[in-house]
Amino acid sequence: MKFSKNTLRSVKIRHIFGLQQTWSYDRYQGSGYCYGILPALKEAAGDDREQLGKLMKSNMSFFNTSAIFSPLITGVHMALLENDSDEMGQSIKTSMMGPLAGVGDTLAGVIFNPLVTLLSCQFGLGGNWFMALMLTLAIRVAWLIVQSRFFDLGYHKGVEAISSAASHPFLTQGIHFMSVFGAVILGGFIPKQLGNIQIGLEYVGKVSIDDSVERVFRVQEMFDGIMPYMVPLILLALVYFMIKKFKLSALQMLLLIFALAVICYYTNLFVLV
Repeated sequence: MKFSKNTLRSVKIRHIFGLQQTWSYDRYQGSGYCYGILPALKEAAGDDREQLGKLMKSNMSFFNTSAIFSPLITGVHMALLENDSDEMGQSIKTSMMGPLAGVGDTLAGVIFNPLVTLLSCQFGLGGNWFMALMLTLAIRVAWLIVQSRFFDLGYHKGVEAISSAASHPFLTQGIHFMSVFGAVILGGFIPKQLGNIQIGLEYVGKVSIDDSVERVFRVQEMFDGIMPYMVPLILLALVYFMIKKFKLSALQMLLLIFALAVICYYTNLFVLV
């Protein structure tokens, strides 16, 4: 049996756009996966409604992987389903969703998406909303192209496509390079993003021999004399220390920062300039 081009196109589109639309705690992406490949299951079962029910039930099982790499698994599954090897397809899903999730989540969720979002925010804060919008759309379109190519690769190359894609030097070395590059870019934006936070404390001191001249000394100027942007660096190090030392979650850390901001607002400890 060979799936028609319309069926494969439908499966590709439904999988890319529908995989993560029906999350559940017991199956995660399982129902979305079944929704994506439903046209192929209908064509494989033909008029046998009982067989269609069995195929749908088996493909509603737990599934959780990177949305970027998931079409690779789906493409391989389609190739196996054409040869009446749905059970092997289930084995491929189970064995490969973990490794591909690690690679895909690192590429998309840790490196590219945060980096592009940060650049978009910079353009937006600078008043260039058009570039901010274009960057946001560009990364989304780029991922759609990658997902489409992965589906085709999985379908035409079969199981070999998964092993070759996961171990390709471009992918493994590219992840390391982009991790370092992303860290450098994010680090460079820290002074710009947090540089407006300054110490608001000040005091009046005598600057003449006879104490006749008074001057207002700002604590912030003292820190700037030691090292520019020292206050944002200390705040960032403090947040990192709190997360590592006390195992605080992101929500807990945000609530703590919010409480600190309220205290600083009323005590003038830190101010925005």
